Amino acid sequence: MWNNSVFKLRFVRQVPFQEKVMNKRILTKSATLFSLVTTIVLILSLGVLSTAAQDEPEPIKIGLYAPMTGPVAFLGEGFELGATMALEELDYEIEGVPVELVVADNMCNPTDAVNAIRKLIEVDEVDVILGGGCSSATVAAQPIIAEGETPAVSATSTNPSIYDGMGVGGNIWQFRVNPDDLIMANAFADLIADDAGSLGLVAENTDFGRGALAAYKPLFEEMGVEVVYEDYFDLGTADYRAGLTAIRRANPDALLIVMTERDGSTFMRQLREVGLEQTIFSRGSLTSPLFVEFTEDDPTIGEGILEFSFWAFGLDPEHDEAFFERFDTANSPHRGMSYYVVKDVIAEAIRAAIEETGEATRESIRDALAEIDIETPIGPVAFDDHNQAYPFGTIQTIQDGVPTLLDTIELVPVERETSEE
Repeated sequence: MWNNSVFKLRFVRQVPFQEKVMNKRILTKSATLFSLVTTIVLILSLGVLSTAAQDEPEPIKIGLYAPMTGPVAFLGEGFELGATMALEELDYEIEGVPVELVVADNMCNPTDAVNAIRKLIEVDEVDVILGGGCSSATVAAQPIIAEGETPAVSATSTNPSIYDGMGVGGNIWQFRVNPDDLIMANAFADLIADDAGSLGLVAENTDFGRGALAAYKPLFEEMGVEVVYEDYFDLGTADYRAGLTAIRRANPDALLIVMTERDGSTFMRQLREVGLEQTIFSRGSLTSPLFVEFTEDDPTIGEGILEFSFWAFGLDPEHDEAFFERFDTANSPHRGMSYYVVKDVIAEAIRAAIEETGEATRESIRDALAEIDIETPIGPVAFDDHNQAYPFGTIQTIQDGVPTLLDTIELVPVERETSEE
């Protein structure tokens, strides 16, 4: 038999050498042409990408410093949720310029607040700052904000001393949307005095707690209300029974409590357990949905608390509903105030800065904040010469386990003692 494969090989066409050379030249020219075309396309593509990159504006950075860890981390979480929802509704863009949120943890203490602010200003190079969620953090951050010449807006820090240093007080970069406790005390103290001849004062051991009671005590003295008990408790305190025993001995007509939801729910739970029945006034967050969530096993714990604040569940029902739909959790003071300050105040200032100067710089945003005069769901926002705004005051309670807004009050500037230069 013959070898079929050998036979086939013998009849393969022999290509002359000259034809091989010509074919090689054609292939070489084709490869060169293809390479040239590819290079041109690549260059053009890079040019388009480069032009697009040049046309893409640098993002505007909003810095948030808040307690993301520690005993009041739920406050920082609330700030971030509120700011995130505001930016989502803005599509992370203002006047065609992208916007980013940069978060730094201040742990609600002065040392970490200074570190957080320095990081936002010097490392992240943010254009405007929201925070700090706690008065202790906000007080400590003031010199760094002024030194870094970066506009900052407080949404919830209520210590009255912050007012003294803002605006004409020296720090033109710090603004505060929320009222402080001196402003609120002048509205709330009368209501308390109408109900109580003697008071027990209970507060968290922070600039928030101490600053609030320092604002109320002179007013109570003027009104003839006797303070028979006063005490301060560290954040995260688990057992208040010794203090509650002292309150029982002092037997005041009512208590004024200055605490946020986590500590306040623990205090109120133990107060109910030991059977104290005084009227409860609050200057904190003891009528918020978050407080109700912390005490959901016993809805009677917060029943009847009367609270004065600058945010209340029900002040903006449409947003309360939208917030729940977005995050599957109820709105709260820090969540709500963060949302409004970003959506209505900071975004408006950025928009105005771009329209006025063509760009949103730290200086142009600061100048725009100083000129803001707007109506918002939390009330009017316009800053006085100390960069302080005067939104609504709110009076609220818990009825049948439900946070209930009773009234809103127009807040006004108050007389203050000025320190010697």
